[in-house]
Amino acid sequence: MNKIMFDIMLYLDEKNEWDSRQAAKALYKPYSVIEQEYRNLKYDGYVDDKKLTDKAEKYLQTHKIDNAIILAAGVSTRFVPLCFEQPKSLLTVKGEVLIERQINQLKEKGINDITIVVGFMKEKFDYLRDKYGVSIVETEDYRIRNNHASVYAAKAKLGNTIITSSDLYFTKNIFQTYAYDAYYCTIYQEGDTEERGVTTDAYDRITDTAYGVADSWVTLGYAYFNKRFSDNFIDIVEKEWNLPRTRDSFWADIQDRHLAELYMYAKRCDQGVIYEFDSLEELRQFDDSYQNDAHSSLLAEIARKLSVPERSLTNLRPITKEDLGLGFTFSCDGRRYICRIGKDLSIEVIRRFDDEIQELAAIVDSFESYYDKTLPLCAAENVISDFANMPLQMGFQERYIVGNTYSYMEADNFIGSTYLLPFYEMISDKCRTIFGAKYTDSRTLTGMNCLMMVMSSLAKAGDHVMILGSSAGGHASVKPICERLGLVVSEVPYDFERYDLDFSTLNRRLKEEHIDYILLAPSDLIQPLHVTNIELGDTVLLYDASQTLGLIGAGVVENPLGKIDNFVMFGGTHKTFPGPASGLIMTNNDSLHERLERTINPIYIRHTQMHQKVSLLFALVEFESFGKPYQQHIVELSQTLAMELEQRGFNIAHVGDMHSTTHQVFILTDKEMMERIFANSLRYGITLNKKKKRLFNGFGIRLGTQEIARYDWPVESMKIVADIIVEIAKPDVDSDKVTSMLHSLPDKKAQFTFDETVTGYFKRFMGQKV
Repeated sequence: MNKIMFDIMLYLDEKNEWDSRQAAKALYKPYSVIEQEYRNLKYDGYVDDKKLTDKAEKYLQTHKIDNAIILAAGVSTRFVPLCFEQPKSLLTVKGEVLIERQINQLKEKGINDITIVVGFMKEKFDYLRDKYGVSIVETEDYRIRNNHASVYAAKAKLGNTIITSSDLYFTKNIFQTYAYDAYYCTIYQEGDTEERGVTTDAYDRITDTAYGVADSWVTLGYAYFNKRFSDNFIDIVEKEWNLPRTRDSFWADIQDRHLAELYMYAKRCDQGVIYEFDSLEELRQFDDSYQNDAHSSLLAEIARKLSVPERSLTNLRPITKEDLGLGFTFSCDGRRYICRIGKDLSIEVIRRFDDEIQELAAIVDSFESYYDKTLPLCAAENVISDFANMPLQMGFQERYIVGNTYSYMEADNFIGSTYLLPFYEMISDKCRTIFGAKYTDSRTLTGMNCLMMVMSSLAKAGDHVMILGSSAGGHASVKPICERLGLVVSEVPYDFERYDLDFSTLNRRLKEEHIDYILLAPSDLIQPLHVTNIELGDTVLLYDASQTLGLIGAGVVENPLGKIDNFVMFGGTHKTFPGPASGLIMTNNDSLHERLERTINPIYIRHTQMHQKVSLLFALVEFESFGKPYQQHIVELSQTLAMELEQRGFNIAHVGDMHSTTHQVFILTDKEMMERIFANSLRYGITLNKKKKRLFNGFGIRLGTQEIARYDWPVESMKIVADIIVEIAKPDVDSDKVTSMLHSLPDKKAQFTFDETVTGYFKRFMGQKV
């Protein structure tokens, strides 16, 4: 006996007649399969003369559904303001109370042992005992847990049991008297959906699930737990009850994590049979009577105060799902309002807040519109992918952890921080693979914050530090930071013709003078500094690799981390490395690691912005798969753009035969041309940097290709970019020509990342669940 044969018997039991084509349509199976399985039933003695035999009737009795549990404990926060006055499941829809309709449908199928799990406004369900003879189970866990807790609260009743939510509406009775095995109702959803999609085998057994699918069967409606499923579910929940991830899990989430033990079959249902009303607007579409009378005194009072019909009150949302007492927001005639209510359900205040919202929306729109149209050539900016952006919406930012991969101690930490530690550990693992780092610290917030933490942790007042001067491309903030820390500051010798350090002079000084630290933080560079040529001795080299971190990680430029002992490499993670604005500190030196590890957090940093750390981890995982071709494309575009500009008459900086081995291109200009290019860049939305320093022979323009490479712009497009630079360098700009060329550039969508199949795994964790 297989699932299809069993479903055919159910079809015959209900219809009491046989039509193979109608059966194929009802069971969503090919006609040939239905015919074959029907013949198998006849051969096995379950069907005779298009009717079930006594053997079949006896077999069905061994698969009889014993009872049902209706989950009715939740608040249904999205159903404001109706949920302030009564549970959603007690609403009358098309003349019937939602939960009563399901009770009657269950009884029609011979299921009379019905248990209702209640919590919120539990007393309002008491009448159902006398009216229908149901049992009531109470739970308080609905306040802090998801619906797995309501299922578990009725564990004494779990066996061969239907599990359904009290607020579902079935246009026809799709409950069953018998069941082959555990199952979940499904409907086919065309197009994109955030629902839980399922993959099944030929017999409808669910083999995989995923959120954020398209054109897929999705779970919706009720489920059936057989004894095998129920016993396994209770065992798993009891073992995992105290795990933090369990608290917010739907029972189906627990199933997803244990699909081998908690397997189910899909019950395929027609469209338009199962309804789940998530908001008053959805209910209004289904039941017209709610358009002007939602049976809510609150809504009626608001409509009276605003002198509008109830149907004008739309887009109702709770201010916060955690505290409904704060009230809700709604729209009326194109305006947004906020309503605060008292404990006695009286309206305390109704006021408009759309003025502020419109102002905020205008600011956001202005930002989005500008950056949608820009030609992004700023060497200090980049974009992150949708994949790396997801953790920024997962709720990590509110959480604290003290310590890092190597120093974490649960006994002296924030409760729950042990579930944040694996993210730090995985970051360390990825940096070991990508950068060859023995020790990694990701607790800092930005590249400059990295630099400050490194210097604050390692150096003491009076130490002598040599820095890369700003005239040689060093970051302008380094000197004032070091001086503020009480350090003695001098500049490393620099060879402006070779765009690199003057190693002979530097190494001589290191032998003659006591230098505690060399701090190199290059902001402008067309080739990496060849730091392995420094003869350090006891001096510690601190290297801010913010500009080239991605190039180093992909092996496109030299990685000094494994070649220098007393060395710390650190930097921001949002330039050539395509991550969020965060920081990384890496070293292979045990002593330096120890000093950094014990001081950064919690001494200098308390809250490490965990959402940025998890986003950084996602970016590292992405980089491991796509980093090398992306970084190679960055350099390919910078070299091509430099050559195209040179061919058009610009003076382009170069080292030997190479214009650039990084993402940067230097245009050497006079002051007038520099100012002209910059002014026209502001006018037309071209993000670049003007430079007034010796590295540019006095004046120049710095371009960067890391962002346009992220969009995977082709090499040929550099001709258009070069033509645009030519035009904006002219005293009289042809505005139409510039605009036309800007419009002809390729689209701006992040590439070198995972597709939607991968991002779909994580979409379920974004935002808060109701």
